[in-house]
Formats: sequence, C-alpha cells, structure tokens
Amino acid sequence: MSEANTPRPYEQWRRHPADRGEDAAYTFGYYLMRHCRSEALKSVKSAALPTTPEEFQTQVEASVDTALHNFMDLLEGFWRTEAGPNHTAEFALGVRVKDASRKEVDRIDISPCLLDLPIGYWKWKDGGFR
Repeated sequence: MSEANTPRPYEQWRRHPADRGEDAAYTFGYYLMRHCRSEALKSVKSAALPTTPEEFQTQVEASVDTALHNFMDLLEGFWRTEAGPNHTAEFALGVRVKDASRKEVDRIDISPCLLDLPIGYWKWKDGGFR
C-alpha cells in the first residue's frame, strides 16, 4: 500500500464522534487490507492457474483460509498496528448476547483474549463443530 493510503495519526483524528469513529474504522480497514487481503491475494498470485473446477475451488478455499487466519491474527495483536508515530492501535471483537426484547444481557470480549482466537476458526474448518 502506498503512503497516501495510510490512516491519519491518532493526534489528527477528528473530534466529532461520527468523524472519530470513521477515523478509527479507517485505521482498522487499513490493517485489514494490508495483512488479510494482501496475504490472501499473494497466495493466489503464487499458485499455478487452475485447470479444473476442483483446483479452482481448492485455490479459493486456501485464499479464504489465509485471509481469515490473518484476520484472527490481526485481532489477537500478532502485528504491530500503529495510529501514527506516537500511538499503537489494538482491535477488539466482542460477543453481545441479547434477550427476546433485544436488551443486552451479556458482553464477552473474545479478542484480544490472551487465548488463541484462531482456535475457533481452525476447529470449525477441521469439522470440530458438528
């Protein structure tokens, strides 16, 4: 990615809540594309062109697996992510449980969680949730 695409430093994030949320989301999106999408595309570029539908399916699955695994790594803090030269950024994922009236009854942060978040992905991929 070119330097023109880097997110603005934290010190330059705008103050209005909607704008600030957009600046934070842009920072997240930058690292999502840099680490997840780019790595997945590298696996496609380095693979031989498929000659059968089965080979194509295998390449697509491998690319998706790479992207999803790197997404889990991004949420676990595997890569240093910066919000300018003076700040780092950390991304979190949570599960909100709501009752029938849509009232939140529980919230559990699952990343970063000091566990290996990709375990859930690999367990699903390997058929562990049947």
